[in-house]
Amino acid sequence: MNKMIEKFVKQGFFSEKEGEYIDSAIKRKESIVVSGHRSAGIRPLLASLMAAAKQSFSCQQVKGFDDLETDADFLLIPGIDDIDFEKLISEAAAVEDTALITVKEPEHPISLMKILRMNSKEGKSLGKKFHTLDCKKENDVPYLDKITEIMLDENGKLHRQTFDSK
Repeated sequence: MNKMIEKFVKQGFFSEKEGEYIDSAIKRKESIVVSGHRSAGIRPLLASLMAAAKQSFSCQQVKGFDDLETDADFLLIPGIDDIDFEKLISEAAAVEDTALITVKEPEHPISLMKILRMNSKEGKSLGKKFHTLDCKKENDVPYLDKITEIMLDENGKLHRQTFDSK
């Protein structure tokens, strides 16, 4: 397991099984959306996942639509103000042979289901897997609450599956 991911296991943010799942998703070049409130530790997790991807793959830090033209294995998209964030994520998700790592937070809301449905109508994002990491905070302790895999099959049908960490 990548050391950037393993530190979250050691901190108790998520289980070893969940860490291995996340590490494997990055190794397979699958997209990850870290979701939750900032107080739930999503920004440090996002930064660590981006760093883990950078260690093994070509990555492009996205600051605007022009950066989507860069040839890279991963598009790294932090929350960006003063831009149509959902449109940026939609266009990034449609880039062939490229995964993304991004955030979904109250300041930067996105509907991954809406994005995938829109892209499927244009024949884009088909066969790509997206993993949402839903983070929460209870009693001042942030943690990973749930991992959901979302995929558009070749026929444009959406499939959702929650990862069973037990």
